[in-house]
Amino acid sequence: MKNFIQRTITGIIFVGILLAAIYFQTDYNSLTSLFAFVMCLGLYEFYGLVNKGFNVQVSAPYLAFCGLILYCLLGAVATGDSIMTVIGMALYILCITGLFIFELYRKKEQPIHNLAFAVLGQIMVALPFGMMNLIAVPGQIYWVFAIFILIWLSDSGAYLVGCTLGKHRLFERISPKKSWEGFFGGCAFAIGGAMLLWHLFTTVWPIATDTTWWQWLVFAILIIVFGTYGDLAESHLKRAAGIKDSGNILPGHGGILDRFDSLLFCIPVIYIYLEILHLL
Repeated sequence: MKNFIQRTITGIIFVGILLAAIYFQTDYNSLTSLFAFVMCLGLYEFYGLVNKGFNVQVSAPYLAFCGLILYCLLGAVATGDSIMTVIGMALYILCITGLFIFELYRKKEQPIHNLAFAVLGQIMVALPFGMMNLIAVPGQIYWVFAIFILIWLSDSGAYLVGCTLGKHRLFERISPKKSWEGFFGGCAFAIGGAMLLWHLFTTVWPIATDTTWWQWLVFAILIIVFGTYGDLAESHLKRAAGIKDSGNILPGHGGILDRFDSLLFCIPVIYIYLEILHLL
């Protein structure tokens, strides 16, 4: 009961901050600023997890700094700032190159493992968070809102249906509690939510009148599938490391990566999908 109350209070505060950041994004870049901070915390968690669980030695502060440069680089790409894009690209290449050179002089036992996990964190955490900049641009901020709403609906539906009807394991080797019944329950919640959002944004609050029901349906399916894979990938990493939670910064929820794991695969795929829609 205590954990449930903690989760509820933390969830309400978290949702409130996130929705406010999305609402004020166009005028104040509030969401991209918030996610820069969240990404840095996520990178600290990731590198702390691999240092502890895989017996490697990577510098979390330095790699969080690298991730922040990548984040700003993608922000410059999103705003069309060509000068900052070139500067950001040059700085990021120098930082990553420096990482490889520095490893030559450290004389550590597993230099290749250190480099592999260092780069993995940039790809798995920094890149997806940075790509949020490419989606959270004026004229399509409603897609960002929809991403979070549908992920929450999918998670809630999977939890409720899985707890009551779950019998067939979805991926027992990685996540013993997940079930196929829960997965399809999450699908129903997310697809229903997508249809409601389509109606809301095209009729009640017409800010996405150029979108169609089938675009929202595909959007929901991509979130369901790749959100589940993101969740499983983070669970796989923790299980391999022998660690239950990535952190404890969010009472009742664990760490930043525990809360945002569904986004890790969703954001790149959704960005590609939206770019395809722009070409149609």
